[in-house]
Amino acid sequence: MYQVGRIAVYLGILLITAGILVGFGAMWLDADGQAINWLGIIPIGFIVLLTGTVLTQLSTPDKDKHRPDMD
Repeated sequence: MYQVGRIAVYLGILLITAGILVGFGAMWLDADGQAINWLGIIPIGFIVLLTGTVLTQLSTPDKDKHRPDMD
C-alpha cells in the first residue's frame, strides 16, 4: 500500500498542476468550455493527493528493502 500511496501522491500533484496550467491558460485564450473542464480536474487531484498522503502515512515501507536511514 505504501507504493500505491506514493504513486497517488505523484498523480495528484500532476493532476493539480495540469489543471491549473491548462485551465488558466484556456481562460486567458477565451476558451471557457475547455477552461471549465480543466479547472474541474483540480478538486479530483486534491482528493487523489489526500488519499495518497493517508496511504503513505498509515502503511510502512517494505521491510525487505535495506534503507540506511532506518538503521
